[in-house]
Amino acid sequence: MASYAARIHNAGAMEIVFVHGWSVRSTATYGHLPERLAQETGLKVNHIYLGKYVSFDDAVTLDDLAQAFDAAIREQAIREMVCITHSTGGPLVRHWLSRYAGKGHALRKLIMLAPANHGSALAQLGKGRLGRIKAFFESIEPGQKILDWLELGSEEQWELNKQWLTFDALAHGCFPFVLAGETIDRKFYDHLNSYTGEPGGDGVVRVAAANLNFEYVRLEQGKGGELAAVRWQRSPQCALRVVPNAAHGGEELGILRGIPASGEHPSYTAILEALAVHTEQDYVNLLAQWASQNQARAPHSMVVFRVKDDTGRLVEDYDLLLTAGEAASPDDLPKGFFRDRQRNKLHPGKLTYFLDHTKLAELPIGFVVQARPEKGLVSYSPAAIAPAQLAGVLRSDETLMVDIQLRRTIDRACFQLTKNRLPEEIRRDPLGQPVCKAA
Repeated sequence: MASYAARIHNAGAMEIVFVHGWSVRSTATYGHLPERLAQETGLKVNHIYLGKYVSFDDAVTLDDLAQAFDAAIREQAIREMVCITHSTGGPLVRHWLSRYAGKGHALRKLIMLAPANHGSALAQLGKGRLGRIKAFFESIEPGQKILDWLELGSEEQWELNKQWLTFDALAHGCFPFVLAGETIDRKFYDHLNSYTGEPGGDGVVRVAAANLNFEYVRLEQGKGGELAAVRWQRSPQCALRVVPNAAHGGEELGILRGIPASGEHPSYTAILEALAVHTEQDYVNLLAQWASQNQARAPHSMVVFRVKDDTGRLVEDYDLLLTAGEAASPDDLPKGFFRDRQRNKLHPGKLTYFLDHTKLAELPIGFVVQARPEKGLVSYSPAAIAPAQLAGVLRSDETLMVDIQLRRTIDRACFQLTKNRLPEEIRRDPLGQPVCKAA
């Protein structure tokens, strides 16, 4: 640790900013970490409390918080900074960065601990239920609009992640880092909700949902019903460290508050390693190092589907089956591969699947979509893509965003013109005069 601290200190003055939620008034959110970094690295530590700039309210959005964060930075005249965040703070600073990058202040590093970048399965439970789950964001209750953003597959979350596909943080002088855990602290386990104990996550946020390495594919349905990829894009690389024995919250196993006042801890070591990065080559080296340390595990994958038709309408009523094998059949999928399915409440056309990557790693996956209505004046025909066309599309600990465009079929009866002439007595011009004489 001393060697990392020396590299950080010798690199010059940096100001570390800890971002606190708008309902927080204490530095206890980050436990021993701020004081320890200040003592052991000599870095200046600053705290931003968003509650000073925006009131606690169910109407508060992530955009409001980004504006509050920007106002705080300007008021405190912060120019060069390193941000350390927990949970919702990660998406918040990413949103701020994509909106305010290059406008008078610079973010040099963004170190996100357990960030809900692709949402949290718990968000759908609602405020009342979450208030009784102590592990949820360290017992801090977000407003309803923030919960809407955090729900798996939310439209606002989808748009931020699509922006991130083309937003190169390194090109803006910022090195992003994600630290995620996948240990369940039984003290916070809720026996009435399986999400708090599901594998592949920390009891609140899945590793695949935290990870900023992800892909986006857009598929369009052809006249024969087949789906073809018209856009396929991968996000810029982001350093990911899956911290061993780390849960979302708590003073014993928490990825953040579990860091002791002194001594070794994998989260603290990873933070020091991130702070010691100063060049793109340093970053590339750390990417490789963390990737090798993440190997010996049971990884999962997450897939978020959005289904629209070729008129731009969000299709809300559909079934989506995964397929495998030469026959492209759901029957050829391995047992136990499917972990969870969740449909977004506000946008029912958004569907999220959580899958055991180990069982699917060597198996090409396809899928078939059957939207409704299947017949009538307006209808949809089945759309499918063969497993061979999506070979290797699922990646370990990552999210895949799938945008599907279906063909909307309109029956000719909706617009067919009649050849029958109107009766003579009502064929009149706008002034009521007959348009022709009776025979």
